Amino acid sequence: MRVYIMTDMEGATCIVRPEQAGWDGYTGLEYQEARRMLTSDVNAAVEGAIQGGADEVYVDDLHGGGGAWNIVPDLMHPKAVYIRTDHESRLRLSLLDRGFDCVFLVAYHAMAGNPKAVLSHTFSSRSIYRVSVNGVEVGEISVDSAIAGSLGVPVVLVTGCSEAVAEARRFLGGVEAVVVKYGLARTSAYCLPSGRTSELIREAARRAVENLARDRGAYSVFRFSEPVRVLVEYMHPNYADRMKGVYGVERVGSREILCKTDRFIDAARMLGWAGSTL
Repeated sequence: MRVYIMTDMEGATCIVRPEQAGWDGYTGLEYQEARRMLTSDVNAAVEGAIQGGADEVYVDDLHGGGGAWNIVPDLMHPKAVYIRTDHESRLRLSLLDRGFDCVFLVAYHAMAGNPKAVLSHTFSSRSIYRVSVNGVEVGEISVDSAIAGSLGVPVVLVTGCSEAVAEARRFLGGVEAVVVKYGLARTSAYCLPSGRTSELIREAARRAVENLARDRGAYSVFRFSEPVRVLVEYMHPNYADRMKGVYGVERVGSREILCKTDRFIDAARMLGWAGSTL
């Protein structure tokens, strides 16, 4: 049983402010504190997976495009393997493959535009206004689940704020999910203490792996209907300008680009969301 954990940061325990997520440059004291909160959530997921019977657990820190190392090295779980690279040296999620049995999404956030979701955005709070697939607005939870789904790997656990969990259940159905904070607005929430959220994450992770071991069909593999139409609406025309000349990308408005592909994974590669070579 091999588990691949994708981590973000905005959905971690007690993180509600941009400064905690490093949006001001990954240097402040609030960010250093938040790294510990993220690491605690990740460790709970690792421990639960192992308790559930996982033989190997890999952790891929995706927050900040891979350019920042958000997990505290001294606090890493001793039984996990951590993927650490400069984001310039590999494409996003290029190390995920069909050899994994399941994926956890830890500390994920809801899509852009949700008024109650903590630190909501879709890939970039600076440049992207909205993303839709086949006319349905989507965020990183569904996109990353579909990338895993292109490999036949199910997402079995999602952790984040209450709005992120609601989004996960809307797209993924009966996924195991843990609410670590209840969103009030983009930068405020009712937060559970880390001791409690660690317990909840550990138990959900254990349950997910145990269920999958008993029944490989316990959790559905998520895929978008194919062929796909992926529309990205940017905040400013300059961002759409930068996509000019990218193979398979069509400019359809001042701030909008469109990818039409037979497979979602191909659109995800074109947009820099995945590095899979499938």
